Amino acid sequence: MSKASQPVETYYHKVYEMLDQLHKEAEEVQDQLSDGHPADVEKIERTQFALQLSKDILENFVDSGKNMTINYDRRSVMIEVNEE
Repeated sequence: MSKASQPVETYYHKVYEMLDQLHKEAEEVQDQLSDGHPADVEKIERTQFALQLSKDILENFVDSGKNMTINYDRRSVMIEVNEE
């Protein structure tokens, strides 16, 4: 895969950095949860997972007609890209 134009590369890195920062903030919020209220724990875990998955998707390109499985501690996500 060839390198994208500078404006696209710049935007890609901006998005990735924002996701990374939000992921770090979610980890900090989780560390600050004192009572461990189940609804809070569940929501922050979902948020962390969504942010990590978003970063992983940005990092890994999947060609048409292929699939990719991303494995995590307690979850896995399969991405299938249909042929055009």
